[in-house]
Amino acid sequence: MTAALKTARRAEFRRAWPVVLASAFGAGTGAVPLAFYSFGALVDPLNKALGWTRTEITAAPLFLTIGGLVAGVLAGGMADRFGARRVVLWSQAALVLAFAGLSFLPPSLPLFYLGYALLAVLGAGTMTMTWSRAITGWFVSGRGLALGLSLVGTGTIGAVLPAYMSWLVADYGWRGAYLGLAVLPLVFGMPLTFLFFREPPEEPTADGVLLPDTLAGSHSFGEALKTRCFWQMAISFSIVALAIASVIVHCVPMLTDRGIASGTAAGLAGLIGIAVTFGRLVSGLLLDRMRGPSVAFLMFGLPALSCLLLTVAGSNLWLCGAAIVLVGLAGGAEHDIAAYFCAKYFGRRHYGKIYGLLYTLYGVGSGFGPLLAGRTVDATGNYTLALYAGAALFALSAVLIVSLRPPPPLAEPA
Repeated sequence: MTAALKTARRAEFRRAWPVVLASAFGAGTGAVPLAFYSFGALVDPLNKALGWTRTEITAAPLFLTIGGLVAGVLAGGMADRFGARRVVLWSQAALVLAFAGLSFLPPSLPLFYLGYALLAVLGAGTMTMTWSRAITGWFVSGRGLALGLSLVGTGTIGAVLPAYMSWLVADYGWRGAYLGLAVLPLVFGMPLTFLFFREPPEEPTADGVLLPDTLAGSHSFGEALKTRCFWQMAISFSIVALAIASVIVHCVPMLTDRGIASGTAAGLAGLIGIAVTFGRLVSGLLLDRMRGPSVAFLMFGLPALSCLLLTVAGSNLWLCGAAIVLVGLAGGAEHDIAAYFCAKYFGRRHYGKIYGLLYTLYGVGSGFGPLLAGRTVDATGNYTLALYAGAALFALSAVLIVSLRPPPPLAEPA
């Protein structure tokens, strides 16, 4: 690394560390991480209280995805037009109300699914495209690490949320647990967003520091959709998201089915969040130093081994923990890599809308994964077939992403 690059990187972090801090807390208390990381602890309580099957309950993330498809591109486009800060603040307030509303849910599956769809619609502004839009504007030389740090909150919340949810469910029931989720964006997200989250300047500064990218040369939304690069990314990220979400959502019930105590299972599930945090930082550092597709191949390929390991681990806590960590590493790297690739290959001017679509497309995988895994378990009585399928999906995603090539350069205007 050259001295000039080190100087530029330090300057970027001196200027924009408050934006990274606010993004970390805001992303961690956003709609998707709170909904997904809390869900495993709610499956059995909802099953016992309302009599719904695991298949019926684990269909809820699919409706979260549907809501994201409706609102993700819109939220990204609004961030491009009005600025991410304004969109985030309104969305955080709406998300608080959405989680609180689920605590009053009657025993109705359609309303349960509607509630999860509304989490995504109302909380769309808290998804990663808003935070990463600002980060990719403030950082160039240290963009990979900055993205990793700005999204590290999603890993942290994944580490603490299973135990937090286990306590809430035990002491206050599933209704109290949803109110406990509403507290998190209200207390930890909104204040830091209001105080520290700021829009990046549009052009490089005059002091010679490589701060933001110029907006010139960015792909339009339509131009990005015409490239093979975009759709290859969408397929690869969708496949890996399907596999990751299946393991995350089913982690606690999968472990308790093996005879592991619920408290121990929740502790093991918390390893996912720790690994997500580590995966974000490692992938961010590597992206600033290595070819991006090679980093993605490593981070997406290793979890294939974890799924195979889980098929033979039984109730061995060490083997289960090691497998869970590998999946968490992929979960941490996924959003970081997607955000980095989107800025690198398509530019910043329409970043929110382009990444908003990419995010919602691979969110489809996150929505279908738990449902398909739940249906497989109901049909076979165990997780073996689902785990073999997960291993194959991780391997396929790694192959697709390592063969990724940049889109052709834009034609020069006449």
